[in-house]
Amino acid sequence: MRTETRIRTVGLVLALVAMLAPALLARTSEPVAAQASGEVALWTEFTAGGEKTGIERLIEDWNAQGNGVTISHRPIGNEQFFTVIRTALAGGQPPDLLQYEGYQQTRDFAGAGHLTDLTEWWTANSENFVLPEAGARACTFEGKIYCVPFTYQTGWQIYYNPEILEANGIEVPQTYEEFLAAAETLKAAGVTPISLGAKDGWPSTHWYMAFLVQRCGVETVYQAIERNGASFTDECFVQAATDLQSLAQAGHFSPGMVSDDFGTAEALFLAGRAAFFQTGSWFASGWEETPPNFEVGIMPFPRLTDAVNTEDITGAVTHVLAIPAAAANPEAAMDVLEWMSSEEAANTWAANGNISMYEGAVEASAPQVIKDLWATVQEAERALPWIENELPPGVGEDKVYTGTVALLSGSLTPEAFSQAIQDALEASAE
Repeated sequence: MRTETRIRTVGLVLALVAMLAPALLARTSEPVAAQASGEVALWTEFTAGGEKTGIERLIEDWNAQGNGVTISHRPIGNEQFFTVIRTALAGGQPPDLLQYEGYQQTRDFAGAGHLTDLTEWWTANSENFVLPEAGARACTFEGKIYCVPFTYQTGWQIYYNPEILEANGIEVPQTYEEFLAAAETLKAAGVTPISLGAKDGWPSTHWYMAFLVQRCGVETVYQAIERNGASFTDECFVQAATDLQSLAQAGHFSPGMVSDDFGTAEALFLAGRAAFFQTGSWFASGWEETPPNFEVGIMPFPRLTDAVNTEDITGAVTHVLAIPAAAANPEAAMDVLEWMSSEEAANTWAANGNISMYEGAVEASAPQVIKDLWATVQEAERALPWIENELPPGVGEDKVYTGTVALLSGSLTPEAFSQAIQDALEASAE
């Protein structure tokens, strides 16, 4: 911390040091309390941006305490992450502390007996968290809590290149119709309107979700997920799939939309070769460490003028922490989990560009861009979590992921896409 007051005399400096030294030594030498000892193996999908720098800083801070517990971290790439952790849990060889994405994964893992019951801890500490109901939903199975919410991710934004818009006489779109008009102007000028790398399915699914919350609304989407009052074959769901396919058919996405991965699409946008790029708040979380070459603009996902719902957005408690039931060192893992859920750790996590779920951490410590994205969430009426996390893997990661890519390529109609999701959902309940 920098002080604006200049100490003008050596005597005063020495006096201050003598007075403060005992307190400072006590503060820096006192380790975080640990009830156990040994190594805690932590697995996460934090491999880039502010997530990578944030978790590295947290581990460094913990290990520096010298309290008898050390953390060893295994970062796993997003595309391999789900498979790796499912295999480890099923094989009885999980880490001591696990980050995953909650919701259906919690239900699957807890239902199979793979997670430790944290209900008592959550009941005693839930008041420290913002949006505790959303956090509990991500971590609940049969009335018990099996994880702790760690990070929120927003999805209701599109990043844009102001220089490209200005060069082509385009104002920042305020409606979806203005967005389409801007895309047409850019295409006519030989500029790629939207960078998209949908190879792995989830980036195109985010577009589908942005249309779902407008065409159907979060409440209706959950009725379809729970098979209680709505179906994925209903008109609004088919229309959302049609909206996505229409963008591809109009030539508004980058040429490699179905063959490029997320990293390729991100690089295309950052190289100034596309005007728009839609993804989550994690894209902005790394700007403090590696700022883009141009000042990236952020706009809300534009609303359709004929949208049925104009209040809901996309975003979710994306990262949760849990202790596997077969953890080798569960007591030490609990020590680490409690610290990771503390105000101190939350402020470090937020300072590295992440939306911490600890009450007040974003407002106190996050970069301004993250504060702005978080404010959008707090103003919304409802938020739709990443839909694949609320569906069984054979539905979300199969029919939705692969289906949205097929919509882009034109190999699947919106009607067939919607029917495939519904059929798989019904089959999963049998």
